[in-house]
Amino acid sequence: MTAPLFYVDNMPYTQPDCDQIVQCLEERPEFQEPAGCRFAVCLQDTAHWLALCLWLKPLGASVLPIHSGTPYAAARTLAESTGCTYLLFGEQLQEVTPEVIRGKAKTTCAEGGELIQLSSGTTGNPKTITRPWHDIERELAAYVAQFTEAQTLTPVVACPVTHSYGLICGVLAALQRGIAPQVVTNLNPRSILARLRAVPEHLLYASPTLVSLLIRMLPEKQRLHSVMLSGAPLPAPVLDQLRNRCLRVCQQYGCSEAGCVALSPDVTEPGQLGLPLPHVSVQAGGSPGQPDEILITVKATGQRIHSRDLGYFDQQGQLHFLARSDDTINVAGINVYPGAVEDVFLGYPGIREAVAFKQPDAFAGERVCLRFVADSEIDTDQLRQWSRGQLSPHQVPSLVEQVESICRLPNGKVSRRLLTESLNPKDLREVPA
Repeated sequence: MTAPLFYVDNMPYTQPDCDQIVQCLEERPEFQEPAGCRFAVCLQDTAHWLALCLWLKPLGASVLPIHSGTPYAAARTLAESTGCTYLLFGEQLQEVTPEVIRGKAKTTCAEGGELIQLSSGTTGNPKTITRPWHDIERELAAYVAQFTEAQTLTPVVACPVTHSYGLICGVLAALQRGIAPQVVTNLNPRSILARLRAVPEHLLYASPTLVSLLIRMLPEKQRLHSVMLSGAPLPAPVLDQLRNRCLRVCQQYGCSEAGCVALSPDVTEPGQLGLPLPHVSVQAGGSPGQPDEILITVKATGQRIHSRDLGYFDQQGQLHFLARSDDTINVAGINVYPGAVEDVFLGYPGIREAVAFKQPDAFAGERVCLRFVADSEIDTDQLRQWSRGQLSPHQVPSLVEQVESICRLPNGKVSRRLLTESLNPKDLREVPA
């Protein structure tokens, strides 16, 4: 019996299964010379997307994965804006007719094809990033070689495999290890917890928001095995809670241009990103008191990437994240890092979310503001007074506001810039000193 290549919602798919899925495309003229073509792919069936990706990659085709929830008009706009040759949109491959976007003229692509990604960052405006497949192979080799703790674990991928985090680190890295990843498309927390119970030695790939929700719903006597986090580091109270309910908490850090560049297999403190992977070199500050921008250089190409993140290396050579440079709040010449303020407020009983952000000030240059979500109504004047005993004077927020929810961008990130722009000038004039 042929071993499964991967699972989708507990359904196994072998290599012959994948060959059968793409067989309907093999005789189509659009796929006779796929090298140099860009295929925008938006499929409802995750197994069909993975089978197509694994088929096109060695043929030297370039692929733009589009989230399955994207409407047709938006998918076509993405295909057009990224210079794609064809759009494949629908449920399954046998039902799809490739739609011509750029006629027969082929887009200039790197030899061997590329993975095309869209990165919105903190502005919400899509930015097209292309990475040659051979660069991704170098990242995979570095990722697997350094992350030895994952050798015996089964990845459970509870995040979109149209995104590089789920596709490269969750699926392709598992295949490189010879392990069949388990992709979960039903993101109901109870369904995910059931899948994790069925795979005791799991490595969960999920968003920090989903992981936090799973921990809150986890039965008292149950623990998760290993959890991989990506994106902004968790606040200290949330990280402590997670470490108490998991055998291992991992954190990876990277950017769309270079993929994963650092990884910690055992996070013990907020912002700990671990050792850089061997396919890149990384520069940062030398201590918590002297952070600097994290600069990344891809060794094979010499590409230099400005992350706009502030960080530093500790004495063991581990990289630490402090804040986005744009989010750092300069109060009378003293830097305030939002995470340090948020950690304090998250320690107050009943507060579930807290976001610190900046506001221009005529006297101090900038000042700290904070919005929070709590289980019940909290007296904000009393809360602000309480924070004076927990924070340095320059860290104490000038404005503390309770809200029902924190607004996020479509990618799930918080935009502190948009929070600043949403402040009511009248409220600012009435802030007590």
